[in-house]
Amino acid sequence: IPFRLEELGYERPSALVGWLLVAYSLGLVVATPPIAFLAEKYWSRQTPLILSLLLLIGSQVLFMEAKVYWLMCLARVIQGVSSAVVWVVAFSLLCDTVPEAQIGQQLGIVMSGLTLGFLVGPPIGGVLNDKLGYRSPFIFGIAFCALDLIGRLLIIEKDDAARWIAQGNAEEAQVGDGGENVTLSAKPRERSQLSVLKVIVRLGRSKRAFVAFVNVFIYGITFTVTEPTLPLRLADVYGFTSLKVGVIYLATVVPSLFSTPLAGWIGDRVGVEWVTIVCLLLSTPWWAVMAIRGPLALMVTSLALGDFFLAAVVTPITADLAAVGRELDGIGYAHVFGAFNFAYSCASAVGPLIGGQIYAHVTHGWTIIMGMTSGLILLSAFFAAYGAGERPIVDRLFRRPSKSQMPDANPAVAGESEAPQETNKAPDAEKGDQKNPEP
Repeated sequence: IPFRLEELGYERPSALVGWLLVAYSLGLVVATPPIAFLAEKYWSRQTPLILSLLLLIGSQVLFMEAKVYWLMCLARVIQGVSSAVVWVVAFSLLCDTVPEAQIGQQLGIVMSGLTLGFLVGPPIGGVLNDKLGYRSPFIFGIAFCALDLIGRLLIIEKDDAARWIAQGNAEEAQVGDGGENVTLSAKPRERSQLSVLKVIVRLGRSKRAFVAFVNVFIYGITFTVTEPTLPLRLADVYGFTSLKVGVIYLATVVPSLFSTPLAGWIGDRVGVEWVTIVCLLLSTPWWAVMAIRGPLALMVTSLALGDFFLAAVVTPITADLAAVGRELDGIGYAHVFGAFNFAYSCASAVGPLIGGQIYAHVTHGWTIIMGMTSGLILLSAFFAAYGAGERPIVDRLFRRPSKSQMPDANPAVAGESEAPQETNKAPDAEKGDQKNPEP
């Protein structure tokens, strides 16, 4: 994109590219609330996914043929709107379909796909641009969108599948050997009648949801604050070119491909509260180590380990939000993932601006950025200890379990324990007349 802007006669292309990132985030922020509201009130999951992909294809064509800067910004806003639908509705579709016990693992697989896209996209785009020209990366992206469109057209939503299964079971029962007719009740997905304001208030009252949104915001800032500053740091200290910077990104992103599904798998078995706080605490020191002006190996290792544990946090956070969508009346998956996307979009809009301004205008800016990042991650760990998961770490360590969680609170168990005592009273009563009972 910077080379394209230079060809069109624009000066300071790096600054213009930064505003293109802001335009994308603006589309995400503006579109997320209405999309979340409409997805729960009116739409199916399939329809918005198809419309968003058509918007994405149109925005790529517009960006590819744009000769003026404002059209490029408009294309980026449209891309942000399309991405908002994917972040909100696609996650809702996943949670509608996947069994509750496997949500964390499946969300981790989805997140690893996102990381894979970030990993292979830039090098493929660079090679296509160098070998085949400016339009070739866009054509490549449109071709992938066409394949994606086929998949979205083949989606069978859970409500439709349940009705078909129930109908099939009913037909099998009717032609049976005189047995009773058995039909499965296919309960349609409930549509939320809450307004946007009521949804926000209800989510804000949930400690679990509030902590998840705060951690998403912190994650968005820490993840994006290094986007404009890390390449400059590598160039200033180690003299790296853009190609070498890309190789460093490649080496550090690959480990996170495995951390997200692994975190989801562990979270389904031991609880998301443990995975969240452990990954945050293990990630914190490595960002502080990156402030040291030392060997390149130390820099790369610290970045890889910091990214590995930080990327793993997203999976338990999204699993926590899915649990909130199941627990709160009137709140659907689209609501909670819409709020997730809104928090991350706001953070991703301000993160690069904060990092760029500190690095450019403050002495020892890189050290300050790394110290700020470590502090934010540690703050996120404190929030997670207070409110992440079904039973947060603070509750486990310092608060007694409620009566419903205690073993003797079960009436059935209590009745069984008292029964033998009552049966033993009869022999004692029979021995009441004996003056010298047997010891």
